[in-house]
Amino acid sequence: MKKKDGYILDSTYPIFFYKEITPLWLNSAINFLGFKTPNISENFIYLELACATGINLIVNAINNPNGHFVGVDFNQKHIEIAKQNANEIGLKNIEFICCDFATFFEKNKRKFDFIVNHGTFSWVSPDVQKNILDIIENFLNDFGIFYLHYMCYPGSATLLPIQKLFNLVDSSIDEQSSKSVEIAKSLFDDLNSAGAFVDNPKIDSIIKTLNQSSEYLAHEFLTDFWNPLYSVDVHKMVYENTKTTFLGSANIVENIENISIPAKLQEIIKNIKAPDLKEYLKDLARNSKQRVDIFQKNPQMFSNNEHIEVINKLKFTLLSNSPKKGAITFNTLIGDIEAPKEVISPMLESLTKKDMSFKELLEFDSFKNNPLFLIETIFLMMNANYLQIVSSIEQNISEDFISKFDELMKKNGVNLKIHSKCCTAINSL
Repeated sequence: MKKKDGYILDSTYPIFFYKEITPLWLNSAINFLGFKTPNISENFIYLELACATGINLIVNAINNPNGHFVGVDFNQKHIEIAKQNANEIGLKNIEFICCDFATFFEKNKRKFDFIVNHGTFSWVSPDVQKNILDIIENFLNDFGIFYLHYMCYPGSATLLPIQKLFNLVDSSIDEQSSKSVEIAKSLFDDLNSAGAFVDNPKIDSIIKTLNQSSEYLAHEFLTDFWNPLYSVDVHKMVYENTKTTFLGSANIVENIENISIPAKLQEIIKNIKAPDLKEYLKDLARNSKQRVDIFQKNPQMFSNNEHIEVINKLKFTLLSNSPKKGAITFNTLIGDIEAPKEVISPMLESLTKKDMSFKELLEFDSFKNNPLFLIETIFLMMNANYLQIVSSIEQNISEDFISKFDELMKKNGVNLKIHSKCCTAINSL
């Protein structure tokens, strides 16, 4: 079978790790927003819907031995690979289930502290979207976290005619998905050379997207349901179906307008009082293509003193690819943001010697009495993969599991290594 419910089955999704769906990252993002989170120092249970070959769950299972991780995917090949990899490492706190979401909804009896869904929601039919939301409504624990990734307007509108081209090519021939991608790319190149896209200002970005692997492009473009969404509509849909509340973005820089929206547009947006209109204007200002939204069932805010105490205790470590001194230029979607040497270098030089807490970082002259400026700097460094939050939980993480994971990634040609101190994985280059 080539497709099920309009989504392809004959191609294996490539290995992609998303740091934003690790429990520590999600909890930290929510804590910064001022809300309490599930206690991941105790036993917890985590579900990924559309887990592909399970890389994210495997990383999380290694780094969180007190968690239990469940992956669901209806692609049998995905689940076979995921099970084989987990067994090869020796993980016991992980399981993979091959079924569609409707079947999982009917058969599941457990509740979860985290439910994540990446790379599915705007690529599947409305019925499958409803299945996802039914699972959230019925099986997310009170206080639980729901992470949802989806394509959005206005940025993804650029790709609508390209996706239609790929989908029509695929439906007109009796070939494997990878072959359909090759034929569609060739046709696109011919059209582009003949001037079909001469008036398209985003053509360079489209060409860059099409330079990715055939396996990725098959999953991205061959679905019969390819539907960018307005974030405000998603927030309404999620709340009405699940009673979970939108809190913010797992892409943490987007939670601070000063580092994610051009200055002139900030002036317009800050005067808008209607929440839906304000959120939509942020997407327009950023030309948002994809969103990674965090929702919570019955969220609870910290008191002001609780919030300060929690943030002050957060500890940070400098990653190996970070500059060790001097100025930094952060490349962001709104352009380059400069961190001058006199601001950032003392922080970098100290972090090269030891991990530091938020409270300790506040003692630097640049940040003293200005915690928001420090948060902006931390978020930019985390977004650039220069800085990570250190886990405060004492856990017995298996060195054998880490070694076997690193060997597995090397065998698959993937530059990814476990970073257990931060309960994540990082690019090994």
